[in-house]
Amino acid sequence: MYRLMRIHHFNRPEAAEVTPESFCSLSRTTKARRNRCVSEPRQATDQPLEPMPGEIEAVRTMLAEIEKMLAGLFGSAYDRGPIAMAARVKAAELVNAHFDDVVETWAHAVEQCFEESKKLDRPGMANSLARFLAHLRDPDDLQTFVYLRRHCQEGMLARAKPSQFNIFHIALKQVILNLVRAKLRGRHMEIVRDVVVAAIDERRLMVAQFYIESREVALRASEEKYRNSIDHAPDPMYEIDPITLEVLSVNSAALDLHHRLPYERDLPLIGMRLPDLVPHDLQPLVYKHIETVRKTGSGQALDLELRGHYFDIHSALITAGKRQFLQMILHDVSQRHEMLDSLLKAERLAAAGTFASGVAHEVNNPLASISSLVQSLVPDETDVERRQTLHTILSQITRISRTLKDLLNFARPAPGEHKPINLNETITETLRLVAYNKRFAHIRIEPVLAPDLVPIFADGNGIQQVLLNLVFNAADAIQPDGGVIRVTTEYQRAPQGDGMGRVRTRITDNGVGIPAENLERVFEPFFTTKPAGVGAGLGLSLCQRIILNNHGTIGVESAVGKGTTVTICLPVYFEADQPAAAASLR
Repeated sequence: MYRLMRIHHFNRPEAAEVTPESFCSLSRTTKARRNRCVSEPRQATDQPLEPMPGEIEAVRTMLAEIEKMLAGLFGSAYDRGPIAMAARVKAAELVNAHFDDVVETWAHAVEQCFEESKKLDRPGMANSLARFLAHLRDPDDLQTFVYLRRHCQEGMLARAKPSQFNIFHIALKQVILNLVRAKLRGRHMEIVRDVVVAAIDERRLMVAQFYIESREVALRASEEKYRNSIDHAPDPMYEIDPITLEVLSVNSAALDLHHRLPYERDLPLIGMRLPDLVPHDLQPLVYKHIETVRKTGSGQALDLELRGHYFDIHSALITAGKRQFLQMILHDVSQRHEMLDSLLKAERLAAAGTFASGVAHEVNNPLASISSLVQSLVPDETDVERRQTLHTILSQITRISRTLKDLLNFARPAPGEHKPINLNETITETLRLVAYNKRFAHIRIEPVLAPDLVPIFADGNGIQQVLLNLVFNAADAIQPDGGVIRVTTEYQRAPQGDGMGRVRTRITDNGVGIPAENLERVFEPFFTTKPAGVGAGLGLSLCQRIILNNHGTIGVESAVGKGTTVTICLPVYFEADQPAAAASLR
């Protein structure tokens, strides 16, 4: 038989009038009768929990509301009046006197409900009961609710179903009520019974509040996690109304993109219609994309050009409760486009090089023969007009030979000898060579050379060829009435001391400039804006190839009517046993 059955056979006292004094008298009589077997109130043996800031106040606020409702239901048995307080103490003493029996019977009943093959944690249940009794004696002792709240947030109750917790406390209530019926009778028994029922129900209602609170906290954390993952995503993301196509919300990347686009930065983003955010010629494509998403639930548009950037667009129709919205994600693929363009240019360069090499070889030999024949005719020719014609032929042959030489250099550039060179000296020598050319008669050349420039490690002949080409290009861009060409050098330290830095050279003119649509093509072979017969369009292509072979970079900035700047960066030369170079670096 269960221990609880033995509790039923205790003698029951007679009924008496219920007053606070009668409860106290009954308590003293009962206590004297079992003085030898009753111990001090049981204390929990586990580690006490330290309440978090504001936790006690939050628990007290919840408890006050529940106590008020229970007092309305149970009257004087649970209103913190004298009768209620005496009954609470009586119930706590009664359970404390049979503490071990109550814990064992409670655990056994729950195990039967759950059909657990593994025994429940009796010490844990004893600690829980001890804290419950402490609150039963003193309603201001809230430690039991601190434990329950913490367990609902992150402990056992956070992983359990509410029904499992209720079964635990229904079983506890039945065990304690059986004990009350066995030990008390009459009106005293009824009030103590009501106290026990109200206390257990209070505990269950508090845990229900804790469950709701913990789920709200978890929901807020989940929403914040989702919101942050969207807001901090690297790709621009938009939430769009599928009917009106209005932008409902965006993430930080979308706002950043909006502010970077020159034609949109002054327009509000939220509330704008999606078609109004794209150029007019792209609006049909946007409408088609949206229609696809509405019909199929998702869609994508690849390599869409938008204000100089290229994007892959992925959209989906999202359902959230009773509402729907379009989620649109833009993935910037401009870098991929640049790589593909570079690959295409490399293929063009390879094809042009093969073609140039074949043409040069096929044309150069017969051209040399023609040149020799013409030169042999010149000394014997006495007619002035015919002699002038022969010289014209020779000059044109020379121009063709120079073009063929450029073709050969472009197709098979000769390997240069890399060594330390003083770039300032190379620039000075180059400018001295061009000073006597008639194209520079009305042009002022301004060299601004860093006095302590670090040597570079490059092919000197190749660098001089680049400088000559760029200076002549600058002269060609300047108007006949004159202009200025400025050549500057400076040393650039590596960021955060990483590496040895680079030497930067700028060649700037105040000529006609290059239109924006041609700026991206200036390094393409055979591309030129000069009149027919003036150039083959290989100069900048050769310059780029030479600079890249010297592990450098070259770029062009230009504005129509304001001039052009070509910037070259080359690696420096440095050895530890060169004190002068080391000093210049410092």
